Amino acid sequence: MIVEIAIIRAKPGQADAMRQGFQAARAVIAQAKGYRGSVFHQGIEDPQRFLLRIEWDSVEDHMQGFREGPLFAQWRGHFGQYIDGAPDVSHFEVIAGP
Repeated sequence: MIVEIAIIRAKPGQADAMRQGFQAARAVIAQAKGYRGSVFHQGIEDPQRFLLRIEWDSVEDHMQGFREGPLFAQWRGHFGQYIDGAPDVSHFEVIAGP
């Protein structure tokens, strides 16, 4: 299992719309092959900042299977218009903990 961490910033004044978009988009990503679960967070000190933690079976399931597949456009359609700048996305390997 790997963990994808994405930090995504909403355009000024679009935090509420981004929040609603992520809530709707979660049902889309849950259909992807290799998806194990996710938790999305909105910043308290900076509500325009969002953190997504998504668990995948492998990096390939995320990058090739999901990102290059038909679900990605549907997923991004829920919130893409509210993104301010490029998302910061990285993959991590679990080395301690559950």
